[in-house]
Amino acid sequence: MGTPLKPYKLKFSTTDALILVAAVLFFPLAMVLAAIRMSATQRRNSCKGRNYRLLGWVLLITFMVLEFLMTVGSTDTGETGSLLLPAVILFVIGHKRDQSFGMLIEVYTDAIVRRRLFHIPYIAQAVRLRPEQVIRDLNDMFRMHLLPHGRIENGVVKIPSLRSREDFSETSGAQSLDEQLNSVLNQAAVILTAERTETPEEDGPYWIECPGCGAKSSVARGEHKECDYCGTLLRHSRIG
Repeated sequence: MGTPLKPYKLKFSTTDALILVAAVLFFPLAMVLAAIRMSATQRRNSCKGRNYRLLGWVLLITFMVLEFLMTVGSTDTGETGSLLLPAVILFVIGHKRDQSFGMLIEVYTDAIVRRRLFHIPYIAQAVRLRPEQVIRDLNDMFRMHLLPHGRIENGVVKIPSLRSREDFSETSGAQSLDEQLNSVLNQAAVILTAERTETPEEDGPYWIECPGCGAKSSVARGEHKECDYCGTLLRHSRIG
């Protein structure tokens, strides 16, 4: 995988801007704040380049402020030149760190988006980092929109735009089998219903009420006979 065309570079936040302003007004305090900022976020790969650049800018601003004060006070400025070299070194280190994280972004993108590795241990193996460092990097990438919208849940990367397509391809076959099974069950139910409908009724007593005299006579199934009292022909119908 090639090096990104443009190195990743984390922009300064409002906190960083305040530290730089403090370097102009009171540079010793700015040095302390920059050191605290660096120690608090140095474990995050996304922040390492920013931290070195911030510290370099504090040293550079401190150098310029001291130069100005010594020029106004007509004081020798030879000692302040020692701040320039560390500042330049910090800028170079910061650029290298940004470049390294830019390459790491490419590796993460390849592992998750292209290779569909969603479990943290597998991703950690792909990028050759510890799982806790991978979690920090991915959370930063989600926050900075360097990956599609998602989150980490129980050690698994959840990206709806990626998992929805994968879930569809995995479950489409199962849905087809379910439809086939439902079709077979429905056909079986229709057959059973038809068989029950065609089952002959049990034999039983049939009572015929004579339309002529109103008397009732017992008639066997399928039998036609005359009324015992008035001779009217009786046609059977089941009563009880």
